[in-house]
Amino acid sequence: MDDEKVFVISSGAFGQHLVPEIHDIPHLDTIYIFCGNKARHEQWVKQWSKIRGVFTSIKPICELLKKVARDCEHDAIPMSFVPKRMTIAAAEGGGLGQQTFGRLEPSYLYSVLFKEIILEINEDADKPIKDLVVYGHQQKMSESELKDFQLKYNQKPPVWWYTYEIFLC
Repeated sequence: MDDEKVFVISSGAFGQHLVPEIHDIPHLDTIYIFCGNKARHEQWVKQWSKIRGVFTSIKPICELLKKVARDCEHDAIPMSFVPKRMTIAAAEGGGLGQQTFGRLEPSYLYSVLFKEIILEINEDADKPIKDLVVYGHQQKMSESELKDFQLKYNQKPPVWWYTYEIFLC
C-alpha cells in the first residue's frame, strides 16, 4: 500500500475546491485539470505542484495516463467514479465533507461495478474478439465493421471496445 500512487482528473471548477483539500495527501501523485476554458484555470493551477496541466481534450490526458500505467503495476492503480451531480454541488460551494460522500447515488455504484468487471476481464487473446463478433452478428452489423474490428482489436484496450459505439445498444 505504501508504494501506491493516486492520479486525479478533475474539471476546473471542481478542481478549485478539490485540490486544496487533497493536494497534501501523500499517495496523490498527479492531478490533471480537464475543462472547456483553459485560460480560466491556468492561473490558479500554478500554485499547486501536483497539477500537471490544464487540458481541453481528454486525449492528451489519456496518453499521459497510458505512459504512467506502463510505469506502474497495473493492479496497483485503484479507480473510482464520482457522480456528476456531486461534483457540481461541490463546485457550487457545497463542500466535500463526509456527508456528501456518504450519499452516493446508484449510478456511482453501477460505475464502480462496471469498472470492476472491465478491469477483471481475463485477457484471453481470442475470446473477447470472438464474443464481440458473435454479438455483432446478432445485432446485424455489417461484415466490413466486424472485419475492421477484428483487425484493430489489439490496437486498443478491451474497455475501449466494450464501450465502442457500434457495440452499444
